[in-house]
Amino acid sequence: MSFKKLLKEFLIIFLVSWAIEFLYMGIKGVFEGTTLSLLEISLSFDNAVMNAVILSGMSQVWRKRFLTWGMVFAVFGMRFLFPVLIVSITSGLNMVKVVEIALSKPLIYAHYLEKAEPLILSFGGAFLLMVFINWLFDASKELYWIKFLEERASKMAKLGEIKLILALSISLFIGFLKKDFAILFALILGILLFEIVQFIKEAIEYVKEQKHFDAGIGAFIYLELLDASCSLDGTVGAFAISQNLIIITVGLSVGAFILRSLTLYFVESGKLKQFSYLEHGAHWGIGGLGIMMLLELFYQIPEVVISTVALIFIVSSLISSIKRTEKLI
Repeated sequence: MSFKKLLKEFLIIFLVSWAIEFLYMGIKGVFEGTTLSLLEISLSFDNAVMNAVILSGMSQVWRKRFLTWGMVFAVFGMRFLFPVLIVSITSGLNMVKVVEIALSKPLIYAHYLEKAEPLILSFGGAFLLMVFINWLFDASKELYWIKFLEERASKMAKLGEIKLILALSISLFIGFLKKDFAILFALILGILLFEIVQFIKEAIEYVKEQKHFDAGIGAFIYLELLDASCSLDGTVGAFAISQNLIIITVGLSVGAFILRSLTLYFVESGKLKQFSYLEHGAHWGIGGLGIMMLLELFYQIPEVVISTVALIFIVSSLISSIKRTEKLI
């Protein structure tokens, strides 16, 4: 995919979304939807890089499935169904009733979602923190970006299994401070889900080596869960911009479509190989997002701060990559 084609796709996606938003709520809907799209893109840009890293190692068949089936999960599942499911669980209402409330009484729905926010932040924050910790404490890592931290972490990983010790210690500390069993359960569930997905990926890879079949399903599951966790904060924060579920779903979905196109561009253009530190920046950005989601259990952090932190890591790693390439030439 060329850069010109990428921009053309962006324009088409935005034009379609603006038409839907205008027909539904007029100029106000277009403004709110566009704001939500930009919020989603800024919060999840590092996720697009991570997706590209994993997608580049997948077969063409599973790439297509990620860009088709994956969009259904990302748009309908995470931006519409997941918040409804969370509200249903925490409020005791059935999902049909929750959808009815969301469409007819958005302020009440927003109130229910706000009550569920600590559990969403705990689960998503713990999962993203595990993604970062698993990458940071990698004993086999050879290329370092923030050397004084990454190299030390890599050496510590050679001493033993520090990842779970660190993650569970953080979870227990947060649980102790909040004195809330539900939050502690959500934290541990996020860690457990990450470990289960890692086990499935490695098991599939092992069977692949023995039976010689396409193991893309493991990476596909991991990608969808990573995308889901990265979108949680934006899904909750969206109600600060609009209380209309349709506008929220369309706005966030546009962001998801844009990120899918960006992921494909990174894979097909070969930019990932050219920018060697970009994966590092993406992981640091995801780690920052996970940490800030957990900090939001105690303090309200503006969305602009969260997106800026991720953007700083991405841009910094990009600049470092260019400098490294110039030195090698």
